[in-house]
Amino acid sequence: MSTSPHDPDMSQIAQDIDAWMRVAQEQRAKLHLQAAGPWHGHERYEAFAEMSALVLDAFEEMRLVSESLREGSQAVRRESVDLRARSHRLIGRGKTLTEQMAQFASPSPEDMQKAESQILEIFKRGNQK
Repeated sequence: MSTSPHDPDMSQIAQDIDAWMRVAQEQRAKLHLQAAGPWHGHERYEAFAEMSALVLDAFEEMRLVSESLREGSQAVRRESVDLRARSHRLIGRGKTLTEQMAQFASPSPEDMQKAESQILEIFKRGNQK
């Protein structure tokens, strides 16, 4: 799961939130004008009741967004744990392969020189007999 700001799911969530915020702001402005008007009684009560409903809607939207973000965060955490475990397995495998390949490594220049000297000494002794 990607958490990039360019992730289509995150982009859609941001667009949905922006659209909801615009609608909520328009509703709030309309209700504010209605509640601030010169009339009293039923219209004012209705405006305040709708403002309360708008606040409850806002709380529910924020709860849903929070829940969605929490689920996304948990999914990313699980993926992180899986990637870390895979990384540790690959590192261990790399160490094992390095140890196994060590037997095929070229000898150091010092070892080569020592081996050549030994071979030369063997030939010298063979020629002296």
